Amino acid sequence: MSALLQAWLVAWLFALGVSLGAMANLMVLALTSRTWAAPAIPAWIAAARVLPWVALGFIPVAAGHAAIYPWAAHPTAWLNPIGFVLRGIAYLVAWIVLSRGFLRAFEGGSPRAGAWAAGGLIVYAVTMSLASVDWIASLMPGWASSGFGLVVATGQMLAAAAYAVARSGLTIPVPADAVARRGFHDLGNLLLMYVLTWAYLAYTQFLVIWSEDLPREISWYLPRLHSGWSAVALAIVVLHFALPFVILLSRRAKRAPRFLGAVAAVLLAANLLQTAWLVVPSIAGAVHG
Repeated sequence: MSALLQAWLVAWLFALGVSLGAMANLMVLALTSRTWAAPAIPAWIAAARVLPWVALGFIPVAAGHAAIYPWAAHPTAWLNPIGFVLRGIAYLVAWIVLSRGFLRAFEGGSPRAGAWAAGGLIVYAVTMSLASVDWIASLMPGWASSGFGLVVATGQMLAAAAYAVARSGLTIPVPADAVARRGFHDLGNLLLMYVLTWAYLAYTQFLVIWSEDLPREISWYLPRLHSGWSAVALAIVVLHFALPFVILLSRRAKRAPRFLGAVAAVLLAANLLQTAWLVVPSIAGAVHG
């Protein structure tokens, strides 16, 4: 039961991240100019629209939380079964209402889309920070990081950007015209920005915690840097940062839609691996002591 539920949690968090990241990227677009990311808009809208269906994936997590969350046996004022379920429902309802209202305004060209986006990004940042504590960090209840929510949210926006670029880039007719190449150049810059931001936040969190060398804090990294998970960590560094970073510095690579789509597909797969790296070692530590 525990193995099945942890696999479900990884898959659900990944799917939820792509859907929420798509909504957040559209909100950023609404506050800037929707022309520069035109090739990604259909994919983002499609991913944001399925959020209500993705939200249903919380049901097995809520029903089986006692199998993987150690605090279920020793509840606290914040981490307790009733609070966990009610907060999870509240996060999901807030995101669904937000996405529906924003998409209606955005697709209709309403000037209210900007207001929805400005407020929505604040709500997303706050609720995702809380949700990341409930759903991921609380797998090791004694661990906490003030920047963890930002790492998760940035990873979600990166995953959604990679999904959109992969979907549009790998299906674009060959050869692409000049307008399409310019559009993918902008999307390549967006991917580069997210890769750098995610890497900076993740490394800063690691550096602060590791340099403090407090047992309660480094306990989160220890299972991730030993045994087989150290190889996974190295793969994440290479595929989720180093390799895309080097490639995305190239103007030529960013103007080749099919090639950029392949790079984005690798980034998306690496994001799934990173989601597993965030979740599974904590569960293994909880189960095996």
